[in-house]
Amino acid sequence: MQAATWVAAAPAAAPELEARVIEFARETLLEQAQRDGLIDPQLQLQVLPGKARAVAPACPGGWQVQVLDARFLSRLRYGAQCAASGASTELMLRAQLSAEVLVTARAVSSGQTLSTEDMLLQRRDITSTPDALSQVEALQGLSPRSSLRVGQLVQKRQLQAALLVRRGDKLRIVARQAGVEVHANGEALEAGARDALIKVRNSSSGRTITARVLDTGLVEPTGP
Repeated sequence: MQAATWVAAAPAAAPELEARVIEFARETLLEQAQRDGLIDPQLQLQVLPGKARAVAPACPGGWQVQVLDARFLSRLRYGAQCAASGASTELMLRAQLSAEVLVTARAVSSGQTLSTEDMLLQRRDITSTPDALSQVEALQGLSPRSSLRVGQLVQKRQLQAALLVRRGDKLRIVARQAGVEVHANGEALEAGARDALIKVRNSSSGRTITARVLDTGLVEPTGP
């Protein structure tokens, strides 16, 4: 989560400046969480001790606050600058983020296409799992790279396009040209997800062709 906009704060000494930075951090982090599609994100923020927390002088023109580093919620870095005096300081914050996110309602095998019935929403701490998902629509056509146990948090990094065809599957080959549709039976020589190009053997002619995966058990030739 990154932001490069300086935002003015009212004149403040150290405690008020900390409050302004926390307010700015809360606003920008929640905006990003909502852009990521998280349901009901909630934040807890804490200023970390250190040199950056030294007493800040009052700033007559108001402090400006900027995100310096927000790669990790456990260690957020913010800068504050006073345009009137040229004074500047930094503050380190720790954030804890929770949201209503998808977890598995039942065990899901590796390669199994995910469905609505496999999922439920639960509030979880996702501070260390920024790729958690709340929208079940985001799982359409995907499957886990490895098996998921009951109650496991679903993360983007765990998912891949679901295999609709596996090697050895019996297939229907559909060729369309100039409004004419021709059907044939075939056998998959490779596995593939939707839109993948795989080798298929035509059961009638014995010829091997390259075909595009359209759906489970359905392919179309990519050439004449």
